[in-house]
Amino acid sequence: IWSKAEETAFLEFLLKALPSSGNGGFKMPTFNQAATNLKEKFKQQRGAEKTGAVCKNKWTALKKAYHSVIEIKCTSGFTWSDENRAGITDRKDDVWARFTKSHPHAKPFMSKGFEHFNIIEQLMPNVT
Repeated sequence: IWSKAEETAFLEFLLKALPSSGNGGFKMPTFNQAATNLKEKFKQQRGAEKTGAVCKNKWTALKKAYHSVIEIKCTSGFTWSDENRAGITDRKDDVWARFTKSHPHAKPFMSKGFEHFNIIEQLMPNVT
């Protein structure tokens, strides 16, 4: 279990580590350092211990959520805002149901925003 404060501190740590990561390709030593940083910042962590492996898995899950929001943003007929989420109204429920059939990771974003979008966008590799 990660609190929003822990997630934010983790992402801020990765942002500071970005210049030495090779364009967002974080390696285990970075995740191990992130785990140490979290232990120092949050003496009373919730859930299981935040190890390097746990941090790596969290990064994978956050990237998956980021890509789900990107898919929503790029789909014709949907709008996105952190306040209104995917902007799905009752008249679009069938469209959303079809979309989430092929994009199951997008389901939570019908009714919730993704507050880490902007920082994760900065952490994603530059594609040229």
